[in-house]
Amino acid sequence: MGGKKKRSKTMQNTAENVEVDNITEQHTENHDDNGSQENQDDTELLDKKVTKRAHADDGSDSDSEKPKKAKKKKKKPPVATEETSNKKGKKSIRQMKKEKYAQRQADAQAVAKDQLKSQCLNYLTQWKHDKQNWKFMKAKQVWLYKNKFSTQLVPEANWPVFLEYFESATGNIKKMLLDDAHKIIKQMDEWTESHQNEDTEDKEDEASSVTKPDENIYNRARSLIQCLQE
Repeated sequence: MGGKKKRSKTMQNTAENVEVDNITEQHTENHDDNGSQENQDDTELLDKKVTKRAHADDGSDSDSEKPKKAKKKKKKPPVATEETSNKKGKKSIRQMKKEKYAQRQADAQAVAKDQLKSQCLNYLTQWKHDKQNWKFMKAKQVWLYKNKFSTQLVPEANWPVFLEYFESATGNIKKMLLDDAHKIIKQMDEWTESHQNEDTEDKEDEASSVTKPDENIYNRARSLIQCLQE
């Protein structure tokens, strides 16, 4: 019974489908006869849409090809330099640091020079008054030799001990002292001679080229020659 019902339903559905297909074919034929004009209109409309789409695509490309406006860079604030700071009457931080460093270096050198001066003068004094604990030091002797004509580094109070020390010295140091002293004496003699003969212009020019030695240097040179001359 169930199988017969299923077959009857299938046959009924098939008949309905055939009827629908016939109706569709008739409608299609009528539509083909009467809708040729409509199809043409639809084709033209489709072409227009395609054309517009193409133009739109071309426009987008052209817009993308347009150069973008460059972004404006923010101007950085001017950095303070030594020149600008000097114009305003103020020193830059870098310049102030340089000056402080140079001042520290100068102060350190001045302290070192004072310490060396004190050590060399003590060396000379110890030789005079404490020979048992005194030791020869070539560096200090060289310092005394180089500064023999300076009244600031070798004061007048230490000069007599200076002469005694080098009078007892051995080696080539005495000859070197005498050579330096004779140069000062010669320079003073040339200056004196040039000023005694100022009758001609040539002599005046010669006199202007000769420098008179300092009086203290000249007196020390004479003392060295008198003390060390054999």
